[in-house]
Amino acid sequence: MSARAPAAGAAPAGPVLEVTGLDVDIRLRRSVVHAVQGVSLQVAAGETVGIVGESGCGKSTLGLALAGLLPENAVTRGSIRLGGRELAGLAERELRGVRGAEVGIVFQDPMTSLNPTQRIGDQVGETLRLQRGASKAAAREAAAEMLDLVGLPRPREQLDRFPHELSGGMRQRAVIAAALICQPRLLVADEPTTALDVTTQAQILELFDRLRQTLGMATLLITHDMGVVAGHTDRVFVMYAGREAETGGTAEVFDAPQHRYTAALLESILRMETQRKSALYTIPGRPPDLTAAPAGCPFAPRCTAATSECRGEFPPAAADGAHSWHCYHPVPAADSSPEVTEAR
Repeated sequence: MSARAPAAGAAPAGPVLEVTGLDVDIRLRRSVVHAVQGVSLQVAAGETVGIVGESGCGKSTLGLALAGLLPENAVTRGSIRLGGRELAGLAERELRGVRGAEVGIVFQDPMTSLNPTQRIGDQVGETLRLQRGASKAAAREAAAEMLDLVGLPRPREQLDRFPHELSGGMRQRAVIAAALICQPRLLVADEPTTALDVTTQAQILELFDRLRQTLGMATLLITHDMGVVAGHTDRVFVMYAGREAETGGTAEVFDAPQHRYTAALLESILRMETQRKSALYTIPGRPPDLTAAPAGCPFAPRCTAATSECRGEFPPAAADGAHSWHCYHPVPAADSSPEVTEAR
């Protein structure tokens, strides 16, 4: 099984999103959670970058930071530039002008993302009214067109329905329509298919592929599913314990993972050739407590190749072209995990 090749056609020069040295600390009553540490990444127009890792690795916190949706007890450092504009440090009033208009967000659960007391048409068109000053009639017409674009059956009939009257897949399409109605530069999709069945999941992911090509958006796809990353991203950014572990072209990372954590994630994927009686591979141990993050490689306690060097300092970046990793003992070529494909 294989990772998909990058999308046809070169993306325009210059990144839409450029994150540099981003730290996010969540201050609790008696401790501080170092949720994101020193993350730097770029996403170009028309490109999809997959953010992948286990639960608690900082993926969703990173996504929330990009849209300025972190809780009040969060402290951020570093730079977040969208189309050359610095977002870090903007006042809430200014951030409200960015959300929806410049950055669209698709959250994990469509049922909790939608207001159960408002009709679908009002919710999809709301951003257009707030950000573009559209009339109610114009927003309703645009909502119908966007619902049609995202593949919702009989879109005009859905405008007056409430969220509970739609299926899970239909609600997710409505959430996507609401995120895209102002045609933002950047779409942040946080586990957008977690609660959906396999067939609907495939339809939603294919929809993302089609829309980012049609609208030319930069897309950040946050997921724990390496199979989804293989089938629907141009580049992959592997996170562990709030830090970058490995990043590069999707095909390159899947064919030759360098970080031991990336290789372990790939090894844990269920494959078509897996025998029914075979035990599924699981990564031993647990992720570290981010209120007391280790000084060295955070994956060292779970890594069979770890040495005293790994426990001393966080590994510096090593690179082969655009493929980079933070690992003192990268995976030998002969031990690289086999290629994988998105499960259908």
